[in-house]
Amino acid sequence: MDSPAPPHAVAIAALVLGSIMVVAIPASTDYLFVWARMYGAVLVYLAFAEYLAVAVGLVRWGVAQLRS
Repeated sequence: MDSPAPPHAVAIAALVLGSIMVVAIPASTDYLFVWARMYGAVLVYLAFAEYLAVAVGLVRWGVAQLRS
């Protein structure tokens, strides 16, 4: 059987993915107003806040795992 991935590999993957998600945020801010008009402001802004929370959470978790 294959052994599971070492914890630092998962932490690095989370850190890279979270960083990419954070970098992509400014690119999507131009479309927020259009999406808010099309789909409803509450839905769009809540989804954006959740996306941001997941991105920051991945970065924080990855950094915490690499520091421990």
